[in-house]
Amino acid sequence: MKKLYLLSVLGMLTALAPIVNNMFSPAMPDMVEAFGVKQSTVQLGLTASMLGLAIGQLFIGPLSDRMGRRRPLLWSMALLVLASLACVFVPSMTSFIVLRVLQGIAAGGGIVIARSVAADHSQGAELLKMLAVINVFNGLVPIVAPMLGGALATSMGWQGPMAGMLFVALLLMVACWWIPESLPASRRQTSNLRNTATLYISVFRNRPCIFTILHQGAALAVLFGNIALTPFLVVHYGYSPSTIGYALGVNGVFTALGAGFAAAMGTAVHGMRISGLGLMISALVMLVVLLGHMPFWAYELCISVMLFFVGVTLTSSSGYAMECASDQTGTASALLGAVGFVVGALVSPLMGIGDIVISAAVVYALSAVFSIAFAFRATIGR
Repeated sequence: MKKLYLLSVLGMLTALAPIVNNMFSPAMPDMVEAFGVKQSTVQLGLTASMLGLAIGQLFIGPLSDRMGRRRPLLWSMALLVLASLACVFVPSMTSFIVLRVLQGIAAGGGIVIARSVAADHSQGAELLKMLAVINVFNGLVPIVAPMLGGALATSMGWQGPMAGMLFVALLLMVACWWIPESLPASRRQTSNLRNTATLYISVFRNRPCIFTILHQGAALAVLFGNIALTPFLVVHYGYSPSTIGYALGVNGVFTALGAGFAAAMGTAVHGMRISGLGLMISALVMLVVLLGHMPFWAYELCISVMLFFVGVTLTSSSGYAMECASDQTGTASALLGAVGFVVGALVSPLMGIGDIVISAAVVYALSAVFSIAFAFRATIGR
């Protein structure tokens, strides 16, 4: 029972990114009208949260290697509650963007510590299985979050999804209180804050680990690109805004399936290679769909297949990266998450530049090319 509770809470913590981003997406068209700003300005709210997610993981990951997991986790959840509460009553888009950075930092702390706690409890094949279960949440939550966000936006306006995030933050803060410390004092890093850079240098020198991190980052460009694109692509194809939540929800099913299926591939190395190849093939099909101006259902089918392989990547690369840096799992986990969200922060505004169909085609194609290249580079000789 304790293990089930632990896996459930860790799964929800790793799913904080889709909670913060996917629940927000359905509110984006409403915010354009409410604040009288451009589409690209509202998309900065997504960029801001992703930058925060990266910053939070980069800072809190090494901090948890020194202080243990529990205290930084509780601090992160408290910040998430406060930032989410402020977002409900924010008076301007500028203030909203700043608060989204804080939301992202807090959520990033939860994500990086959740992966580190999993690595504290298990290794090898057992860690891969544990991460597969946890990452299923990371796939299932994107199904519920946009639908809930869409329903709340319909009934309460853009503040509705913000109130939903506040409710989730409160639940997680209470749930995390019962998570015990998983990193004993004897296993903690002794370096001080000034020497945090040495932890990152050590991981950067670990070539299999760093190429695995880049592999996941490239794959996540597909996930975050789709989150930024879908609200406006739905309108582009002539559908009502209520379709946004359902479209993102369907995509989430395939991400969850991929995350769970990764454990059946035997090893993380096999999972990374298969996901890289699958992403490349499906990206080529996506080029035909987008540049051929095929119907929206064709786009949904193709992006769902791509996100299945992104799900495989999430589980496989997370396990392999932390195996490669077993002495600094918090720092490796921080880089693992941060790189993906930095990529997401860069990709989100790109999806709103010029013709969104052409922008999407370019982003998806480049993501697949880099993903497969980094996957095979990381696993050479394995």
